[in-house]
Amino acid sequence: MSVPPQASFEVRSPDGSVVRTATVSGAATVRELDADGVLLVEVVAADLRVEPVRIRWTWPVEGAATLWQATQGSHRNLPTDWGSQRDVRSVRSAPVAALVRTDDVSPLVVSLSSSVRGCDFAVGVNEETAEQLVELVVDDVDQIDGEHRLTVRVDLRALHFAAALRGVTDAWTAELGDRITPVPDVARTAMYSTWYSDHQHVSQESVERHARTGAQYGCSAVIVDDGWQTDNTQRGYAYCGDWEPTSSSFPDMADHVRRVHALGVDYVLWIAPPLMGRHSKAWDRFSDKALGFLDAEQTTVALDPRYADVREHLVECCVRPVRDWGVDGLKIDFIDSWAWKNPPPAPDGDCATVDEGVELFFAAVRDELQRLRPDLLIEFRQDYVNPRLWQYGTFLRAGDCALDAVENRVRTVDARLLAGDRAVHSDMLMWHPDASAEAVAEQFIGVLFSSPQVSMELDALSDEHDRVVRYWLGFFRDHAATLLQGELVPVRPDARYTQVAAITAEETIVAVYSNPVVRLAAPTDVLVLVNGGNEPAVLLDGAGDGPVEVVVSDCSGREVRRGTCAPPRGLWALDVPVGGVARIERAATA
Repeated sequence: MSVPPQASFEVRSPDGSVVRTATVSGAATVRELDADGVLLVEVVAADLRVEPVRIRWTWPVEGAATLWQATQGSHRNLPTDWGSQRDVRSVRSAPVAALVRTDDVSPLVVSLSSSVRGCDFAVGVNEETAEQLVELVVDDVDQIDGEHRLTVRVDLRALHFAAALRGVTDAWTAELGDRITPVPDVARTAMYSTWYSDHQHVSQESVERHARTGAQYGCSAVIVDDGWQTDNTQRGYAYCGDWEPTSSSFPDMADHVRRVHALGVDYVLWIAPPLMGRHSKAWDRFSDKALGFLDAEQTTVALDPRYADVREHLVECCVRPVRDWGVDGLKIDFIDSWAWKNPPPAPDGDCATVDEGVELFFAAVRDELQRLRPDLLIEFRQDYVNPRLWQYGTFLRAGDCALDAVENRVRTVDARLLAGDRAVHSDMLMWHPDASAEAVAEQFIGVLFSSPQVSMELDALSDEHDRVVRYWLGFFRDHAATLLQGELVPVRPDARYTQVAAITAEETIVAVYSNPVVRLAAPTDVLVLVNGGNEPAVLLDGAGDGPVEVVVSDCSGREVRRGTCAPPRGLWALDVPVGGVARIERAATA
């Protein structure tokens, strides 16, 4: 019996006091690369289709409170090694994990290069050793000169976890280079979405009404969600697949889009290419080329992109709205339906893996649509966060979490930490028509570090809600440079982010959620405190010496107090209404 080739490399703590040997099994060779304080190991394999590469080691981590992962939802625990497996595909999740202590320091960050299309990625507590077991099983990687090459990146520098994750995304950015799709400026602005306001009861009249009203509130685009392609409003997908507008609700799509453009609003259209329903014209042609089915076989789980004619059909469905109707972008959904590790055989397919077929499809869509519209908008949704998708999408929306301001906060911050330069959007904001003004503000404050998507009947808002919405959308616009492109510093991922700060040379903005004590590392000339908690007070430590001007506003932007004072030493208790804002600016001195 032959023994498979095996290689290894050493993982060492920065001071050399801890050493562990990582084994690399499979037909692979390894070599260490030059790096500044980070372990980089290149792994080269001849043919992953014969045998995947398995990389394995244990590492002692003291004080870890949570494992930050690319797709974790509300689970903020330390998983065991037998419960930590994560199947990463190019359309789902990303090959990275970071252990984080309660002081926000990350003692261990492990990631793989963007060349990896598919792997099992596991980091979890090993019960036998009380150490963390890292086990990476890679089965699909880009092929270069007949070889599969990937890089393992191990960061033991004990940085703040957000800084450590920036190191990962910086590495992916350098690897992908000019293959990354540019992000149009409009992708970083507020948009209106029809989903929660209309669901599938959408029509050209409702879209034009939302676009007109949304423009008055500063929404630069309208995202037309599910419903434009079917008269069936039962929330199923049995009518997907042809991607043609219904004659009853959208009788002249091109003319309708022109009317929206005349309002100064961009038009983004929802489409779910993997889905095809039994009631579509495409069913008879492609139902035998599906990876699987749902809804009692009424809908394909995913059309199989390993077939060239499937890709050609899907590319035409995606290109037609831009080419023939003049839309400005697509909201491409359900692409994680293509995350198949062990798909059925595709005897007439021209791709070795589903991920390869998906990327050929996306590349064809991108190339054709950018030829038609260079500033194309493409929205993806969590958990489509793999860096390989940076080649195709321009903004990433938090996963669905209707009315849940806390979960929207967690998901937008998680997305920001792994987005590189991709724009990040909130899940659509909604609230009850009788909600308090503070409850409306809470929805906006929860997603403060992303671009908001709003999905309410804006022309039916009460005067009180109107003031709150206008104020917060204005706050997003006025502080966009800091909120969206400043240094993001979240606090306590294990507790779902008790505070989040964004920092630029001009200002620091801190959103206070469940922890009211803001501790500044150094005084700042302009500090904006946003009270996203449930008590009308914020405690500030580290404001510095000298007089400051303080302006306090309530949740609708109404000024409630203004004055100049000298901050006390130690904790400074500021009265800030729930949902309100305190702006603290160092006063000019003679």
